[in-house]
Order: sequence, then C-alpha cells, then structure tokens
Amino acid sequence: MESPMEESSVENIGLSSQRSKPCVFCLLNVSKYTCPRCKAVYCSVNCYRSEKHLQCSESFYKNCVTEGLVDLAVSQSEREKMIEILKKASEADDDDYEDSDEEGCSLADRLTGLDLDKDTDKIWDVLTKQEKEEFQKLLRDEQLGGLIEFWSPWWSHKETSKVEDLDTDLKPDKAFPQLYKDIPHISQILKNSKPSSDLRFTVISTVYAYAYICRLHNGDHLNTPLDCANEVLLLCDVLDTTQNYSGTSEALHSCLNRSNEDSSPIQASQKFSISIIKDIINIIEGPCTQKPLHYLLMALSDLLKMFQRAQKEISKDLKKEKSSNETLISQLKTQRKKLFRSEKKILFLLSWAQSYGLALRGCLQELNLEFCELSSELASVTNTKKQFENEWKGKRPPSKKPLIEVLN
Repeated sequence: MESPMEESSVENIGLSSQRSKPCVFCLLNVSKYTCPRCKAVYCSVNCYRSEKHLQCSESFYKNCVTEGLVDLAVSQSEREKMIEILKKASEADDDDYEDSDEEGCSLADRLTGLDLDKDTDKIWDVLTKQEKEEFQKLLRDEQLGGLIEFWSPWWSHKETSKVEDLDTDLKPDKAFPQLYKDIPHISQILKNSKPSSDLRFTVISTVYAYAYICRLHNGDHLNTPLDCANEVLLLCDVLDTTQNYSGTSEALHSCLNRSNEDSSPIQASQKFSISIIKDIINIIEGPCTQKPLHYLLMALSDLLKMFQRAQKEISKDLKKEKSSNETLISQLKTQRKKLFRSEKKILFLLSWAQSYGLALRGCLQELNLEFCELSSELASVTNTKKQFENEWKGKRPPSKKPLIEVLN
C-alpha cells in the first residue's frame, strides 16, 4: 500500500495550481501535498498527523495494519500447531498455580496434628511435588545426615585448665546434667555390711547402657523417657534382676551381645557398639583430676531422672485409662513396678559411686584393652570381607556351576 506522500505526489502532477495554496492545518506554510482521502492540502507530516486531521490519518494507518495482517495469513496446519502450543502452555500454568497454592500453606501448617514418628504416610501425602523431589534427591545423594545436627556428648569435654574455678558448681552448664540432690550415703543403705567389690562391674554395665541410649537418641533421651528406660533395661539386665558380673569383660560382652541381637529393636552396628567403650572410659576418667567422680555421678543422676520421668508417664497413662480395660491396666502397673525397682537400684549405684567410685579407675586398663582388641577384630573382619567381595565382584559369591552337565 502506498504512503500518503506517494499517493499525493501522483495527484499533484495535474494540480500544480493548488501548490500555491497555504496549508489548511497550520495556515502558515505553502501546501506541498494533498491527502488522498479528504483531498486536504498540507505542508508536512506533522500537519498530516495533527488533531485537525486525526480522524482521517488514523483510518489510513488502520487499513495499513489490516492489510498487513492479511499478508501474514498462515495455513490451517500452522494454526492447529499454534493452538496446541498455547493449550500446553495453559495447562503448565494451571499446574504451577496449584503448586503455588500448596506452597502458600506453610509446611508447619500442613503438619499440624500429625505424629512425626507414626504418621509417616500422611506426612508424605501433605508434601508438595517439589518437596518430595527434593527429599528423594537428598536420599539418593546420601545427604540426609547433613540435615541433622549430631549431638556431642557432654562427657567428651575435658578441662585443660590447671587452676580450678570454685564457682563452677554454682553455675552449671545447661549442656551438662544436674547432679542428684541429697545422694544418700552408702552406710544409710547398707547399715550392717559393706558393698561387694563386684559392684564396679555392675556400674560399668549400667554406664554402657546409659551412653548407648544417649547416643542412639542423639542426646534426646529425656524427651522420650519411657521408651529410653525400657531400652536401657534391654541392654542392662542387672538393673531389674539379681544378675551380677565378676569381671570387666563379662559386663561389657553382656551388653555387646544384647545390642547385636537380630531381634533387638535397638540393634546398631558393631562399630557403634564398640565405640561406647570409649564413652565409659571418658565418664570414669571425669573432666579433670580435681573432679574424678564428677562425670560418673552426672551419668547416674541423669539415668535416675530418666527412670523417674518414665514412671510419671505411666502414672499419667493409668489415670487416662478406663477401668474396664483391666489387662492393659495390669500391664502398666507391672511395668511401673519394674521401673520403680530399677530406679532404686540406680540410686543405690549412685550412692556407691559417691563413696567407692574411684575403684573403677582400676578397670580403665581392661577397658582400653577390650576396646583395642574388639576394634582390631572388627577391622580384620572388615578387610577380609572386602577381599572376598572384590573376588566375587559383589557382596555375594557367584552361583556355582553344576559339576555334571546333562547333554541332550
């Protein structure tokens, strides 16, 4: 389509007489062009686009655009292809909108009312598609461990200062358990006799079970006291029975065997079970030479608190339970009695440790030897296992071929 300038130049060939006329829009300059639509004479493009000529000029440009669109017409197949693209884009927008609605509700709101330990299926259902993908990616990359802040045992702390601060007992650290107040003297419990020297092995077994459960629950053992107390009794049978040990090795291996039982709900790796021996050594050694019994008394005090809280938890369950369920009530009462006996045994060991705890230092050499021997055995077994796996090219031996093959 020709521009207004080109159209007007054609008509201006025979209209030279009109060029002497002034521009009808500005009335200042001599006209040079003629509008092909309204035949108005004008001097420049500015005047052609002026408000006085706006209705005519807009109509001209509108026709230009319409003709341009006609020239850009596409085939039917191209139109269908474009419609399909727009449809997919619209569906993607809808999905994004739904995800944004889910994400708009915070994860904390979506988890309200769910038990994080038991309602695992329901928790998975409330996660968004993006959250599920992120979780699965972390699981594949073995990065979930990085999301958990591992607990550092308080008994690992050693005081290096040679000057003792007299105010340390007045300002206890929150990371350290508090000592049990008013520990009875052993003479008040055993009025007519002296305690057996074998009690030190009972303490070793008890401290092993305590350190094991603390590490297993990442230092969160007091928040689930009933479960943790029952787990301690699974590892350490001396708290609820008349079982006694006659040596360090016997006390340790009793706990180690229980922790490695296939049916045990608290089964852990052998490396983990063996590492607990180092924890016993740290607890017996204490924070420094000036406080040799400090960590031992703290460990037994913390264990005592755990069993006391466990009994309170059962007492609450008994109050909530209806009197009609006699079987369950009987089970809860039996369990509470068992925890009560264990609590009294721990209090007795705490009293013994306050007076005779230094006797445990005589077991340190045996504990170190047991740790070295068990660690060496585990390393040897691990190396042998790797050698076999390298030969097998896998974790299992290859299937044996039949010695005699039947030929048809």
